[in-house]
Amino acid sequence: MKNLPYTGLAISLAFVIFAVAGICEQDHAETEIPFRLVNGNLIVVSLESGEDGPFNFVLDTGADTTIVDSSLAARLSLPSLRPVQQTTLAGVRILNRSLVPALSVGTAEVHNLPVLVEDLASLRQLDSHIQGIAGQDFLSHFNYLLDYRRRVLRIEAASEIENALQGDRVRIEAGGNRMIVASEGQSLRRANLRLLLDSGASSVVLIRSGSQALDVPAFESVQEATTSGNVNLRTGHVRTLSIGSERLHDISVALSAAEPAEPIGDGLLPTGLFQTLYVNNRDGFVVFNPRVKKN
Repeated sequence: MKNLPYTGLAISLAFVIFAVAGICEQDHAETEIPFRLVNGNLIVVSLESGEDGPFNFVLDTGADTTIVDSSLAARLSLPSLRPVQQTTLAGVRILNRSLVPALSVGTAEVHNLPVLVEDLASLRQLDSHIQGIAGQDFLSHFNYLLDYRRRVLRIEAASEIENALQGDRVRIEAGGNRMIVASEGQSLRRANLRLLLDSGASSVVLIRSGSQALDVPAFESVQEATTSGNVNLRTGHVRTLSIGSERLHDISVALSAAEPAEPIGDGLLPTGLFQTLYVNNRDGFVVFNPRVKKN
């Protein structure tokens, strides 16, 4: 894992459970939004808030809560609500929270979205245009195809993308605005794992439960810098990692001794390991590297 100012380790694990936000689809055709990659793994897309925007947001399926930079919150005159305690692998901190009246990607819009407000200075060191992080509380309202080959995000209006694709459907564990999927890994031992699907992660991360289940030998120690602080990690190696019909070989992993206060499974699974993936939040499944149906 590279020593980056931000990775998917900075997962928003708030103790406060926000109210469910509403969604309004304004078109019956799928929306295709181009994205760009920052630092090789961070997906940056354009979002709008009502008549304001576009704004550059990092798309992070590993974050349970959307984060708005403090400068954007001031620009949009967002109300200040009671602070919330946030727990990450880097520790515990207090963040302000607010409410965005509307946040949209393409023609799909979410209303009254609770957000955290934070100074994202470390992210802006990577890209000065970044103004927020779109978390799973926003993304869970849509079905979408994430295409790394073409660098586009395709948002489904009905079932048109699902009907055009085929592949193994891997069930998503429901709850907590987290996409946890089942997998099987082998290092010195073979074991079943539950991994959080994370588009912000640069490499596979195993917390203690995952590394002990596989008996992963630990090598040199590295320090990972995140938006919430520094995390000491050791590196390891996994021979195989299987998710559905996809089988990955000779995977370098980062090993975290810290146990998060909120459940995230046995670690993080980067979406960047796959060329494409289709996420169906409505029915609770994901297809890794789906194939186009004939005819």
